[in-house]
Amino acid sequence: MSSTPSTPRAHGWVVVGLLSVALCGCSSLTGDTSGSGGGDNGGAAAGSSAADGPEVPAFAADLERVCTEGLGYPGMPAYDRTKKTVHPAVLMNDPGDGWSQSEPPTGDYPKGWVLGYSDKPAAAELVVCVERTKASATGVECDMESDGKPFTVRTYDTSYRLKVVEARTGEELYTYAGEAGSDECPMYVFTTEGEDRDKYFNEVRPKDYRKRVQPFIAP
Repeated sequence: MSSTPSTPRAHGWVVVGLLSVALCGCSSLTGDTSGSGGGDNGGAAAGSSAADGPEVPAFAADLERVCTEGLGYPGMPAYDRTKKTVHPAVLMNDPGDGWSQSEPPTGDYPKGWVLGYSDKPAAAELVVCVERTKASATGVECDMESDGKPFTVRTYDTSYRLKVVEARTGEELYTYAGEAGSDECPMYVFTTEGEDRDKYFNEVRPKDYRKRVQPFIAP
C-alpha cells in the first residue's frame, strides 16, 4: 500500500445529522459504505417464542447468538441442501462495534436470496455472518470536507471472517477468512454521531462473497 502524499485528494461536502455523509471526488468507491448501522427489524430484543410453539427470533438482532455461539432457534425452518430451491438467509455483520442486520444493495443478489429489513427474520433457513477480525493502516490519507471545513481521513485495510450457519440448529456449514483492501480514497464517508470520522475501513462487500454463499443459498 502506498504511504506517500501523492494519494488522490479532493474536497466535497457533508450532510450533517444522525448520519453524516462526507464526499470526496477522488476515486470510485471501494469497500462497503453501508456502515455498521444496518437494520434490525425494530431493534434488539431477546429471542421470543410463541406460547404454543418453539422459539423463533423476534428481531434480526436476535440472530447474533447464531453467529457468536452457534445457538439456533428451533422454530425456524429446517435447512435441506439437497432441495434445489432457494434457502433464504439473513445477513449479519459486525464491523467491530456489534452485530446488526445488513441488506445487500439492489442487484447484488437475486431476489429472495437474502431477507431485507422489512422481512421476518424467522423465515430464514440460514444466517450469513460477516465479522471484521483485524484492521491495518494503509498509510493512505484523503482530504475531505464537512460543512465547508476540511479534514483528513486515514484508510485501513481489514481482515474478515465469513460463516454460513444453519439458523434452526446453529450448525456451522462453511467458514472462510479473507481480506479487503484498497489504496484509493473513498468517494463517500458515512459516519454516525459519535463515530470517529477520521478513519475509513475498506470492508468486504456483499457481492464480493456472493459466489461463496451461493452453493448454500441456491444450490
